[in-house]
Amino acid sequence: MKIRSIFKLVASTALLALLLWFIGPSRVMASFSRADPGWLGAGFVASLAASLLSALRWHALACWLGMPVPRARMILAYWRGVMANTVLPGATLGGDALRSLHLKEQGHSLSRAAASVVLDRLSGLWMLVSISLAMTVAALSSGLLPETTLSLSLVAAVVLTLVALAAPAVVLWLSGRMLNLFPLALGSKVRPMAAALGVLSVRAMLLHMYGKQMLWSGSVQLFSILAFACGGYAIGLDLPWWQFVIAAGPIFAFAALPVGVGGWGTREAAAAVVLGAFAVPHEAAVACAILYGLFATLQGLLGALSLFLSKGKSHG
Repeated sequence: MKIRSIFKLVASTALLALLLWFIGPSRVMASFSRADPGWLGAGFVASLAASLLSALRWHALACWLGMPVPRARMILAYWRGVMANTVLPGATLGGDALRSLHLKEQGHSLSRAAASVVLDRLSGLWMLVSISLAMTVAALSSGLLPETTLSLSLVAAVVLTLVALAAPAVVLWLSGRMLNLFPLALGSKVRPMAAALGVLSVRAMLLHMYGKQMLWSGSVQLFSILAFACGGYAIGLDLPWWQFVIAAGPIFAFAALPVGVGGWGTREAAAAVVLGAFAVPHEAAVACAILYGLFATLQGLLGALSLFLSKGKSHG
């Protein structure tokens, strides 16, 4: 294991341990003791649905980029990517690298494969932020959410939502015009990916990102938020569903930071802060985030089992 990977593993473990020590492990365990099995099962099913939709989104994106791969293979590759995300240091980077290699093994260039994974990841993050901000706007404008709760005015929330929705078009437009401004060392890494994408036109991007990708990513994030909410309801949180939608944006974004293993530590710390703004006790917020992480971990273990079984058959 590389030094960087060891550092990320230690950092993730230390952050989670520090958080539990600060809150009190017994208080977090008390939250788990009253967990409702029905809500836990619903949360895991919602998490599975989110992963399946994510795999189908990636398949649609890969086909759009000229990399036709059987849908079943893409689903299995994505599932194994979930396994890498939950086991290997580096948050989502381990699974993304595995997915890129899967497409390369299918005869596609690594730069194009990496482009599909990067765009797939950005698509999910884009819709996550957009949905969370849009719900914030709705809650502020309806009076359900006082501006003092999140220290965010309605005008600022509207502006941020519009920026989030317009960001893909703006970034793509700028990338085609600023590519030659990159330093030589960085440009040598960026240009192959840009070439793989064919420097797509804004019109094509709008048709795809604001069409198929909006629907795919919107569905993925709604099921992910549902899984998160089910974890909260399992331990007795009495929050309206729209507060989970708002909270999921920053919590999931922090979980995606490549500074730990499977989002552990950063996700729980963000949950304590964000859900705390909605008067959720820290121990309950952390327990909710841990349950969400366990849903993904269980999927990762199943993905590892499928990889082990396939290796066994190949050697049999």
